[in-house]
Amino acid sequence: MKKLLLVTAVLTTATLSNAQTDIADARTFALGSTVTVTGIVTSGSELGVIRYIQDGSAGIACYPGTGSIAFTPNRGDSITVTGSLKDYNGLLEIDPITSFTTISTGNTLPVPQVITPLQMDETNEGELVQIDDVIFAAGCSNFLGNTAYSFTSNGESGNSYVRTESPLVGGLVPIGAISLVGISSQFTFSSPANDGYQILPRDAADLGAGSTFSFTSCVVQTNITSTGFDLSWSTDSLGSTNIRYGLTSSLELGDINQGGNNTSHSLSLTALSPATFYYVIAYTVSGTDTAFSGVDLFGTTSNSSGDIKVYFNNSVDTSVASGTYAIELNGTFNDTISAYIGRAQYTIDLAIYNNSNAMIVDSINAAYDRGVKIRYVSESAVANTELGNMDTGIGYIERVNTGGSGIMHNKFIVIDRDDTDNSYVLTGSTNFTTTNLFNDYNNLIIIQDQAVAKAFTLEFEEMFGDTGLTPNSSNARFGPDKLDNTPHNFIVGGNPMEVYFSPSDQTTSHIVEAMDNTDYSLYFCILSFTKNEIGDAVQAANDKFGVDVKGVMESINDQGEEYTELIANGVDIQSHQGVTYQIHHKYGIIDQGVSAADPMVFTGSHNWSSAAENNNDENTVFVHDEVIANQYYQEFIARYCELSTPCGSQPPGMDEYAPRTSFNIYPNPNAGVYQVEFTLAQAKEANIRVMDMTAKVVHTETFEANTGDNVIVINDDLNAGQYIFELTIDGVASFLPLIIE
Repeated sequence: MKKLLLVTAVLTTATLSNAQTDIADARTFALGSTVTVTGIVTSGSELGVIRYIQDGSAGIACYPGTGSIAFTPNRGDSITVTGSLKDYNGLLEIDPITSFTTISTGNTLPVPQVITPLQMDETNEGELVQIDDVIFAAGCSNFLGNTAYSFTSNGESGNSYVRTESPLVGGLVPIGAISLVGISSQFTFSSPANDGYQILPRDAADLGAGSTFSFTSCVVQTNITSTGFDLSWSTDSLGSTNIRYGLTSSLELGDINQGGNNTSHSLSLTALSPATFYYVIAYTVSGTDTAFSGVDLFGTTSNSSGDIKVYFNNSVDTSVASGTYAIELNGTFNDTISAYIGRAQYTIDLAIYNNSNAMIVDSINAAYDRGVKIRYVSESAVANTELGNMDTGIGYIERVNTGGSGIMHNKFIVIDRDDTDNSYVLTGSTNFTTTNLFNDYNNLIIIQDQAVAKAFTLEFEEMFGDTGLTPNSSNARFGPDKLDNTPHNFIVGGNPMEVYFSPSDQTTSHIVEAMDNTDYSLYFCILSFTKNEIGDAVQAANDKFGVDVKGVMESINDQGEEYTELIANGVDIQSHQGVTYQIHHKYGIIDQGVSAADPMVFTGSHNWSSAAENNNDENTVFVHDEVIANQYYQEFIARYCELSTPCGSQPPGMDEYAPRTSFNIYPNPNAGVYQVEFTLAQAKEANIRVMDMTAKVVHTETFEANTGDNVIVINDDLNAGQYIFELTIDGVASFLPLIIE
């Protein structure tokens, strides 16, 4: 009898679990229940293997996880699905799928429900929705895969997500307001799961235009000075050139209406203040319609010195120095950091992942005791053992890591942001732990610039939640909740600098852009490298004719690592894994040693990973300065040559193309007329070839070179661009870059 009763109970439960009449009813069942639902498929492979289905009552995700049957329906199919209810990071889904039947194909999809960002919740999860007046923070960058994109709509903030499989990848993130269509979904580590709602656009059709014409480029800032800058943009229809601007997002300083009827627009803002940030919205009027950009923040140049100092905590190879030796501070990183803290007169803001150094904390306390206003942001998931000794009067907040939701991984200090001559930003790759400061391979870059200091302050206060000395946890933003709310372009010491924060500023796309512009060399030192887009950019640079690519990488066994594929495709990457102490750097060096090619370095806390791009709080600076790039190159060669045998010290610049016959090209760049100068111990036949960057030969010449000095004048009718100049004597080829303007 007991056995009979048990069977009856099981049958009753099974019957109840399949008795729902629609998806809304099914969503009320307990997790683990078996449900059967019928609906129209609203997504395809652009979202991966998952499918969303919707009927007249609600929507739900269907995921063919472990134990599922084959499941590949197409958008517009009407299907019946049976499976178990499961929660995946807040998203209710049917997984595993035990059966499904296709009833019909080619059905009209449900009409998207029009909502606002704050209305994305459980009531519409799994359904097609539409949000109007959406402005992406990353407008005018290119979509990357497995990347979150924040946006605003009429004062509310929201998030969207693009998967690697999406046809949107590589396309332009919309500029200006659009109507965004997609599936309301959720991904969160919180418990209860009451946040993390996001809209999933499927293809370009989901990025509807907000007006009858639109911007075709982002608003670009150029000619930055201490009193003004130029702005330019383009539209797909003729119209006027206008901006509205202010010192706040209210744009209280009014409009500048330049008029005109153009598709290319430019406008100058003048009589501005140094090291000051201005909110700007550009707009173009065409007939009765108006196209708007998003609200951007642009800054003027400071009157600071722009001095930049770089330090490394392990050996460097000064034999490849181009004039300024890189500085090794083995064992004294903490002393240097403490000394700069000791310079502070008014304010110090610290965003440091982990701090276990007594000397640094003592210097913080000493500054506080002498009246310096100090604020501190940190991470809860690490020990921070020394912060218990920090004065309790210092404003302090930490990011709470919930189940892998992301970490506050920044490493920066801002000193005296309002002082023109004493404003500093200290950043780089080092945490303030014993191993990181003294053993692991790290870099420290110190920037004396008030405008840069103010930008880092904006980022700090977003995490701190307040502009005062007391943190406001209810207003603090971390990870995907942050906004792209800082300027990015600066002139420091006469050279361009860019500053990006993650995850709001699409840092990966800027790293990829820098690598895509590599002309002669790309060198990098990186702890973790799993981001596919950066791997593709490294491979593309390696495949360019005449580009020397070398890397040093630590974590070659990370899940999704790029090391194996790049090595298999001929990229020279030296593994540091297993060597005592870690490569903790996150830097790349581009075109060092070639002044005309914009030599630069980027460094900071951002590993080349999806976690850094989408979840963690990170900072990265791009320094367009050949002296700084060469100093990082001195560190790189030291690391590379420790791992690569044989490895001799190489001259700076085009390493594989260093001239075996010493020669010069003058002038370079030039307009096509230039002279080649070299000296020979005895007369020999000389052969010249000029090749474009695809290795196509565009000029050849043979002549008898004399004993002693030779000066050969060449008049090339070549298009403006970059070329490789080859001089061959006695069968030995030597190379130099040639730039035609």
